[in-house]
Amino acid sequence: MPKEFLIRDREAVMKNLKKIEEENAGEQRERVNGLMAADYCDCDVDRLSVTLEFKVLPWELNRGGFLHGGIICAMLDHTAGAAASSYTGIWCPTVDMDVRFLSFGKPGDSLLCTGRIVAPGRRILHMEAILQDKATGKVVASSTSTYLNSTDRQEP
Repeated sequence: MPKEFLIRDREAVMKNLKKIEEENAGEQRERVNGLMAADYCDCDVDRLSVTLEFKVLPWELNRGGFLHGGIICAMLDHTAGAAASSYTGIWCPTVDMDVRFLSFGKPGDSLLCTGRIVAPGRRILHMEAILQDKATGKVVASSTSTYLNSTDRQEP
């Protein structure tokens, strides 16, 4: 059964997603979400998902020359958060997150990350995100997480 607080219009969801992209390319560009320079690609309103593309940048590498685990977490978190915000129309903060590292990213790789709402609730949104290599489809990491649904609350 659809939840009444979720936005189900594709154009409205894409507008929200592009607003996040504009903020991160503009006033937020010096913060981690802006520095990762994602391309906010698409949404699927039937699956309650959004897809972002990340290029593995030199500053995101660890000592071994691979994509740093913390950046992988940030990509997963940002994508799931963008999905939550795009379908609710407001910022939804992360409550918790569980990450599984399955592979690695290399300099210059293009990674697709899809985040989706698995179970929308009145108080929290259960989310999942999958980060995979665009060229091979190989999964780099996945996450499950919860976000605060603050659609009924005033922002501070």
